[in-house]
Amino acid sequence: MVGPTILLVEDDESARELIAHSLKAAGYQCSFAGDTSQALELVGQARPALIVTDFMMPAGGGSTLHMRLRLSAATRDIPVLILSAADRNFVLQSVQMDARTYFLAKPYRKDELLALVGEILKQGAQP
Repeated sequence: MVGPTILLVEDDESARELIAHSLKAAGYQCSFAGDTSQALELVGQARPALIVTDFMMPAGGGSTLHMRLRLSAATRDIPVLILSAADRNFVLQSVQMDARTYFLAKPYRKDELLALVGEILKQGAQP
């Protein structure tokens, strides 16, 4: 059985590979984007079950991506997990938080990431 697809948006290639390795080992499929524009293009092609995004990226980063996703009727209900080394309060003030937006502070443990991803996807599967 193939797991749900997660879109991983991360501009740092080594971080992207590390996160992707953990997600794939847990049975998830991954697609990748290095910036907001590429992420929006990929979301338009194939709707992921979850978007995991870095917050601090060039060209607006995670806050711009989140805003664009939430403004579109086609993407507003896709859950978004924001990963950030930035102060939690700064991130929460920068992003209009909603019931489909989650936050995990960097650095995080692999088991923390996988547990949160699993919980988010489980919530999304409920009617």
